[in-house]
Amino acid sequence: MSLRPNAEVAIVGVGETAVGKLPGQHSTRLYIEAAKRAIDDAGIDKSEIDGLLTTASVVDDNVRHHMVISEHLGLFCKTLCDTLRTGGAAFGYAFQLAQWAVQSGRCRAVLVVAADNLLTGPGLGQGVTAYTELGAHSLEFEVPFGAHIPGFYALVAQRHMHEYGTKPEQLAAIAVACRKHASLNPAAQKRDPITVDDVLNSRMISTPLRMLDCSLISDGGGAFIVTTLERARNLRQRPIRLLGAGQAHSYYHMGHLAGGVGLPPGHKNDFNLTNTVQRVAARDAFGEAGVTPADIDVAEIYDSFTITALMQFEELGFCKKGEAGSFVEGGRIELGGELPVNTHGGLLSFAHPGMPGGIFHLIEGVRQLRHECGPRQVPDASLALVTNVSAVASNHSVCILGRD
Repeated sequence: MSLRPNAEVAIVGVGETAVGKLPGQHSTRLYIEAAKRAIDDAGIDKSEIDGLLTTASVVDDNVRHHMVISEHLGLFCKTLCDTLRTGGAAFGYAFQLAQWAVQSGRCRAVLVVAADNLLTGPGLGQGVTAYTELGAHSLEFEVPFGAHIPGFYALVAQRHMHEYGTKPEQLAAIAVACRKHASLNPAAQKRDPITVDDVLNSRMISTPLRMLDCSLISDGGGAFIVTTLERARNLRQRPIRLLGAGQAHSYYHMGHLAGGVGLPPGHKNDFNLTNTVQRVAARDAFGEAGVTPADIDVAEIYDSFTITALMQFEELGFCKKGEAGSFVEGGRIELGGELPVNTHGGLLSFAHPGMPGGIFHLIEGVRQLRHECGPRQVPDASLALVTNVSAVASNHSVCILGRD
């Protein structure tokens, strides 16, 4: 093992399957397809990949999932091999784990891959219900009282509206921007343009969140490969460097997150429904990268719901606390605006196969910095910010990518 603590790392290959409704495809098949596409994109020999990170499928859960995928790909004798179970935040975490494995000298290259057939797979209904209604939330303390994921995020949205006067029309602007970008992406699941009125007139799911405020349910998968910048420069694609990364989590149960209810005496909670721990992850990522929010050319912001994305503009420092509603208005987050966001369409319009959803944000960040996104390309993009979120805005990862 050769320790390389100062070695820079880069993504050298990305790949994704078709997304949307893909009947008859087992999640394992989607994993293998995404992985092979990333390997081919990088032009790397499979024998060089000695690290593998996966996420378990919602409808086909397996704690040894990484071993199954490793066998299918013919990847053996790995020095890093694991199944991550951190939900939507997994891919920023995975990127950092891959970074540390490469810098430690334990791995030459790490493959990160995720896929699921949440929409059409075996267990349709049971799997979809488990994810969209129950998810990973407390079966003992929360679910028996009728709480579900849209309901949790609706509470967050209501609180933000109460504290800062945020309007449904402002949440809708995020959905409209994502759909506008998806309309330029032939791979996206939903491409028909929508308006603010379309969002406001869509079916109510959990007040104030309507159907078009909520992410899709999809099939699909994606993958990326991490190695040293030095090695990456000898491969097929332009390397996309990891300049800075941060991760943080706060409280799992809504009672704790909402203001410390039930915490031990004297235990201070600095985080709540509208002040998330993402600002800690952002501080670390921006500090490591040596850049500021004003330097970012394109942002791929995790958007399980419109409120999920809206609050992040404040926590990441793109605007002041309470100003995200006005920040997203007037086309500012659309292509041609001050901060183009979710240029692939995001979870709201590109695809959301459950836990794998966040990997598409990283893939899009890489493609934007390679300048290969065609009509949705941000001109001269050189810095991209990517976020992943899970557990009702209490698990966060932030990555800042740079063009080599």
